[in-house]
Amino acid sequence: MPYALTDQLGAALVKLRQTPLDDSVAERAATAFLDTIGVMIAGRSEPAVTLLASSLEATGANLDDCGNAALLSGTAAHALDFDDVAFGGHISAVLVPAIMTIAARRDVTERDVVTAYVAGYEAWAELATREKTMYHARGLHPTGLLGAVAAAAAAGTLMSLSPEQMAQALSIGASQAGGLMSNFGSMTKPFHAGRAAQSGVLAAFLAARGFTASIDTLESPKGFLAAYSPNGVFDVERKLNLESQGPMLAVTGSSIKRYPVCYAGHRAIDALLDLVERFAIDAQLIEHVEITLSDRHSSTLRYREPASVAEARFSLEFFAGAALSGGWVGLNELSAPVLCDPVVRTVMSKVKRVISNDLDPTADGYAVFDLATVTLRDGRVLESRPVIRAKGHASNPLSPQDARKKFEDCLQSVGRGEIAGSLFEAISGLSDRQDRPVPSLLRREFRQNEPLL
Repeated sequence: MPYALTDQLGAALVKLRQTPLDDSVAERAATAFLDTIGVMIAGRSEPAVTLLASSLEATGANLDDCGNAALLSGTAAHALDFDDVAFGGHISAVLVPAIMTIAARRDVTERDVVTAYVAGYEAWAELATREKTMYHARGLHPTGLLGAVAAAAAAGTLMSLSPEQMAQALSIGASQAGGLMSNFGSMTKPFHAGRAAQSGVLAAFLAARGFTASIDTLESPKGFLAAYSPNGVFDVERKLNLESQGPMLAVTGSSIKRYPVCYAGHRAIDALLDLVERFAIDAQLIEHVEITLSDRHSSTLRYREPASVAEARFSLEFFAGAALSGGWVGLNELSAPVLCDPVVRTVMSKVKRVISNDLDPTADGYAVFDLATVTLRDGRVLESRPVIRAKGHASNPLSPQDARKKFEDCLQSVGRGEIAGSLFEAISGLSDRQDRPVPSLLRREFRQNEPLL
């Protein structure tokens, strides 16, 4: 018989509530809250969010109920594709909204919300590390799949579910999982994150009231791991990560994005910017551009001639055009004027993708490195340094100054720069994991019916 994963994970997550957290774990959780809330605020005015809100209202839904608030906040957190990544998906865009929509409506402490994040991260990592090949290889979006289960774990932790209830919540969340990569470059991709957050919240509330589900849903031959791994390449025999090495957030944190685009392109952008910084390239003198990357990442960056900003977030050609002509790929560059700029478009037309079959044995789907080469009209060939881990990767983290600048830039981009400092400090305080109430300034960001400061 396979290991009783659903039952054992539920019990371990409940036990985690009484486990002291290391400083590094709390700091990584606080960083995730900072990054996610910044990009969520910046993403609220995106069409994916405003159209979702108006559609909910058209059905008569209350936007401020816990589930719909999680749906909207999760969608906003992922709308710009600027949120962090870990274990193959956008982990914090799901967990932070699921946690904070409950925290904004209940008497919980800073310690409670940090512990809930650690629990959700653990559930996500537990499933991801049992899967031998990333879900992307089969056209599945891990954010929608793993996120529904992880959000159930986080919400259930915040709601103090019993071990039996937690196992039920995980199972209910697993039956709501979904997300297809074919929707990358559309409004439905961020909807995956919002829906996962909403599903996890609903799962926890259902379990708390006695709603039933199978207690072997994760490991069953007809369950979650088997259903999403049609070739059967997954592990249901080993014991929990928590039992062998403690919280996975202590092992590795999430990777913070420097650029508001698909993470599959971040190493290539680093390579392109390396060329810009070292050689002061005049984009109008470029003869052609070659970018070396894996086949998996090339297929993820599916738009060679993007027709919209949403598609441009998944276009290697656009990344090259923006980086080589303007020297950056940021919020200002992800705009219609830059996408239509004739210099950017000309550079885009000169990009050739070079597929590397030399794959990284430690990072599924990655080439050993990404590389950019620019040939100029005068015959000079400029080659970037190889990029193995993108800047902002968990093993190559952003500096605290860069993280703060990103947060401030996000708020300033939507005219809320005046609260950036006070909100940054309020969120940073979560790392202290004190038994004090979550600051009202932070709670307000997750209440639809209260004026935002």
